[in-house]
Amino acid sequence: MFLGREQELADLKELYSQDRFQLFILYGRRRVGKTTLLNEFCKDRNAIFYSAEQSNTKLNLDKFSELVFQHYGETSLSPFTTWEKALTYIHQRQGDQQLVLVFDEFPYLVRKNKALLSTLQHLIDHQLRESRLFIILCGSYMGFMEKEVLGSKSPIFGRRTGQLKLLPFTYQTGKRFLEGYTPEDQLKFYGAFGGTALYLSQIQPEQSFEMNIKRAFLRVTAYLYEEPLLLLHQEVQEPGIYSAVIEAIAGGYTKSNEIATKIGEEPAKCLKYIHTLCELGILYKEVPFGEKETARKTIYGISDLMFRFWYRYVFANRTLLETGAAEIVWKQKIAPDYSAYMGLVFEQVCRDYLLEQNVQGKLPFLFTAIGRWWGSDPKTRKAVEIDLIASDGKSYLFSECKWRNEQTDLSVLKGLREKADVFCPKRGKTWFILFSKSGFTGAVWEEAGRRDDIILIDLNKII
Repeated sequence: MFLGREQELADLKELYSQDRFQLFILYGRRRVGKTTLLNEFCKDRNAIFYSAEQSNTKLNLDKFSELVFQHYGETSLSPFTTWEKALTYIHQRQGDQQLVLVFDEFPYLVRKNKALLSTLQHLIDHQLRESRLFIILCGSYMGFMEKEVLGSKSPIFGRRTGQLKLLPFTYQTGKRFLEGYTPEDQLKFYGAFGGTALYLSQIQPEQSFEMNIKRAFLRVTAYLYEEPLLLLHQEVQEPGIYSAVIEAIAGGYTKSNEIATKIGEEPAKCLKYIHTLCELGILYKEVPFGEKETARKTIYGISDLMFRFWYRYVFANRTLLETGAAEIVWKQKIAPDYSAYMGLVFEQVCRDYLLEQNVQGKLPFLFTAIGRWWGSDPKTRKAVEIDLIASDGKSYLFSECKWRNEQTDLSVLKGLREKADVFCPKRGKTWFILFSKSGFTGAVWEEAGRRDDIILIDLNKII
């Protein structure tokens, strides 16, 4: 079943309908659904779909030649010896007919043949631009795709006709895999499985959240039991060190120097590992709202929720799990802690909700920036954190996101106002948004009824 990428598919179809040469760049972290999207697009179309392998140029050319000759019913030709000859052959055979030509895992080809991008540039400029080929270059290593393929120094810069960075599903899309569950359970599932369709498809709809976690994560034979480590082995040469970096962040060490100390690596070397994980889409870099990207307060987090869940609960308890203690891990490690774990997940979901409402023009103003903020109160010298701030440079939205079992009371609203004053005492028009898993006390509803600068959002509205 193809679910959740309908708009992306429609965009590809619209480009195809232009009936001219296209060079489309598709990239995104591994498992996010790139290949599934391309397979769906290629259905019922004249297409050659080649998934590159981590081997040398000759072996990739041999396998690509076999695929091309099979497509054209050719049985007497020898394998292509260069990519230029391969693409020229396809161009000549196609003539004025449309063809979708997909190179999945494109970085594998370029790493073994640095001249491939220059070859592609030359062919586009002198032959392919007048053809009806729809070439798609797809890759999982986002840093490589952004720098080497899309970057201004790339030989094919300016030749692309479209691009798409495919992101994991937001909660609003991911919940389509979770029909039949309560809003609270849907959010809890999203916190563990994240926004990756392949992971969400592991959920058995007839089973409870607890049973699904035990079956999908806590059994040594489960698909997700080894998944993060297997992915790291595919992407990096020193998976153990990269895994240690992620483990440190999952354990609360979020600054680069803290991570370096925790894993016993030099800060500069550790930072390289962190940057690679950011380029792979596994980690993210964050600075306080309104500060520059180079701010000293920079912290790092785990962007993939399944990775975050796995390193917090599975990796940390593998010795127990491999002795069959899944029940104990659930009862003593996961169940008592999961509400605390969900706090940051809920913030992310609330952020996505605000972004969606912003696009639809349903907020008091159209914001241009959103993020978390943390700092210190100069009067009390205590740490202060605001879950979400959104602004257009003049007006502000300040948000508090509460994932807890009791209703949110007036003290939370009062605290948010005080923290907003610490952030910016003199500011333009301001609104306060409270998100709450368990709703609000009568006093909060009364206060919101008296003022037009308070917005209350519970789970039913987010759903």
